[in-house]
Amino acid sequence: MDEQRYSDLLKKVKSSVQKREEKKRFQIPKPEIITEGKLTIIKNFKDIVDVINRDESHIFKYLIKQFGLSGEISDGRLIFKGKPPEGGIDKAFQEYLRIYVQCYECGNYDTEIVREFRNEVIRCKACGAERPLFAHKEIKYSEEKIEEGKIYELEVTDLNRDGDGLSVKGDITVIIPGAKKGQKVTVKIDRIRKNYALGMMVKKA
Repeated sequence: MDEQRYSDLLKKVKSSVQKREEKKRFQIPKPEIITEGKLTIIKNFKDIVDVINRDESHIFKYLIKQFGLSGEISDGRLIFKGKPPEGGIDKAFQEYLRIYVQCYECGNYDTEIVREFRNEVIRCKACGAERPLFAHKEIKYSEEKIEEGKIYELEVTDLNRDGDGLSVKGDITVIIPGAKKGQKVTVKIDRIRKNYALGMMVKKA
């Protein structure tokens, strides 16, 4: 890769990291859960929705689908007709954030869903990265960690706005210059920051 482009890429990554570290850690209100007979109620559902900044019906449908329960929204509360598994509500909200809110290139949560032509995309207000709303289906998460200087076999699941390959390893998005979507590549990790890393291709599969 051209040295100047490599230097520019490092500067861009460093700038994004600095902006993210300057922001306070994004948090949603902890769900206030009560039970009434066979009903499970999230009392502060509206407060959570306001912080997430997504349409409440979209979040509602996601949660209902996750638990296979029916329910309704009433007076700012979400009412499940049944009982989700213990700890499931907190986990479901975090998964929603990761899929529909968090920028998987820079890790920022200041994003918006916009329509481009016939498709909806998630656009990051911090770094400008975009991805189709359906792209989360191709992203696989695991608890495995990566280390600088080590070599990994990765699959490129998407591209950023500059055309660099993206792959997810554990909770880290790896930026792979020169890689193409769908490729399986051998990558040496050059730099690691909080939510993403720079990986240099060793060889293509």
